[in-house]
Amino acid sequence: MTDKNEKQKNWRMTLPEEWTVRHVGEDGTETEIPLRDHPALSKYATKDEAVKALVHAQRMLGKTPEGFVRVPGEQDSPEDLAAFYAALGRPEKADGYELPDMALPDGFALRQDLVGGLREKAFELGLTPKQVAGLYQWFLPQVLDTHHTMQAEAGKLRESELESLRSVHRGDTPSLLDSALRAAEAVGGEELLAALDDTGAGNRAAVISAFARIAPLVLESGLRGSARGWGEDLTIERLREMMQDPRYKDPTKREDAFVKKVNQGFELLYPGDYVPGSRI
Repeated sequence: MTDKNEKQKNWRMTLPEEWTVRHVGEDGTETEIPLRDHPALSKYATKDEAVKALVHAQRMLGKTPEGFVRVPGEQDSPEDLAAFYAALGRPEKADGYELPDMALPDGFALRQDLVGGLREKAFELGLTPKQVAGLYQWFLPQVLDTHHTMQAEAGKLRESELESLRSVHRGDTPSLLDSALRAAEAVGGEELLAALDDTGAGNRAAVISAFARIAPLVLESGLRGSARGWGEDLTIERLREMMQDPRYKDPTKREDAFVKKVNQGFELLYPGDYVPGSRI
């Protein structure tokens, strides 16, 4: 063993002493030492082994070791960047990203154009499927929380506006709401009702009061003439009472003629596709 160590040391001692290199010691201090004393050379038994290792290292310069990918620079082409993303795991196309199934509340639907936009942007940025799935699982609950918060705030506003109407109209509030609804439908039909619902304007006390005030102008002439054939005063309150009657409500005691009369009343009050009880 001693002879072998001596041979290794002997071949390194043949290197000129003036050949020096920078070396960082165990304490972190960088010093200039003779090349022949560099620890890296101690693993080579002969000068031939050291030279072969040097040649091999020169050959590997500029090559990507197996299992590693080179990070593209600004000078690289789009093809080089695409190859880099592919090596990381990006799918071949944007629709290759599979998003996890997540439960959505009733009435809530994701806009498919936004989902498609997410996939396109993820593909542009070179994200992996796992990264995109993780972002989706984090982001969607944030969207749902915002949705629930907006719904809760809209509910509070609706109740506040309704309470302001009750404070003024007391027991006449249901009749006021009904008159406003029928006036809005008479003026603009289902399209206006949908707009009032979508914008939330239909929940504002000022809007409801305004439609209630014009109700006599837009409903008086047509409603009274058609209501005569109904047989008695036609009001939403009367229809509510009739819907609680066993002849309408109880399947075992239901009378076809009575049910027909209730339905006709709703058709007179709300022409079109109105379903009895849906806006009561």
